[in-house]
Amino acid sequence: MSDGSNNTTNAALSILVVDDDELNQRMMRLLLKRDGHMVECVSNGLEALNAVKSQAFDMILMDLQMPVMDGVEASRRIREWESNGGHTFIVALTASYLPEKGRELFEAGIDNYMSKPFDVEHLRHILQYGLENRKAQAASSASQTEVTMLAGDQEFDYQIGVQRVGGDLETYKELLKDFVQELPWKLENMRSCFAKKDMESLFRAAHNLKGVSANLGALQLSEHARRLEKQVSESYTEAIENILNDITTKSDKLKESAALFLSTST
Repeated sequence: MSDGSNNTTNAALSILVVDDDELNQRMMRLLLKRDGHMVECVSNGLEALNAVKSQAFDMILMDLQMPVMDGVEASRRIREWESNGGHTFIVALTASYLPEKGRELFEAGIDNYMSKPFDVEHLRHILQYGLENRKAQAASSASQTEVTMLAGDQEFDYQIGVQRVGGDLETYKELLKDFVQELPWKLENMRSCFAKKDMESLFRAAHNLKGVSANLGALQLSEHARRLEKQVSESYTEAIENILNDITTKSDKLKESAALFLSTST
């Protein structure tokens, strides 16, 4: 990032840096502003959550180990706050990334990660994903109806999922396989919550299913989970059982599509 002429994003992004180390904040601010980006810095996850509620950002660079509220919990709460629309691109910053932690990051709504110390060109590459996400969000905001129609036409789009994990096909296939294996339990859990009239837990389960399935490219399943989330939030229980049945049907179709994809993709 030696000068603005090398800026591969070709557009300024609004970026929130979340790190409890002041020196790291200063370094990130310097590098990002040198490429023309707008930067805000906060020191923990709670401050990040409050910042997102008061200002729109294109990307969040989120340290994982912080006092008050860590990066995983902050990301999870940001996704809950965004449940009615929007998706800020969140990148985890970690000095000790473990492959087995990838699933936890993914389910918290984190889109990608960078290891510390990071490579400058890798950072630029990550920023490009942020720009693409901003374009996608703009298109979504312009017409939510189009998004719903897309979900109606498209059962499963693996390319969306691969992009969500930074283009890593093998990582995506592993996450998809795990998700499909867990689907029966997720469905059973939602029905159990409904039977016990535990609407708070049902809302959380629907919200989780909506986000994870969308990230994996399971568009129709995500749309039905969104409908369930909406009905639960509005306390309209008469339609919930029908939506749960629809989710079961879409889950069965997804399992078939995913099995075919996993058996043929290379």
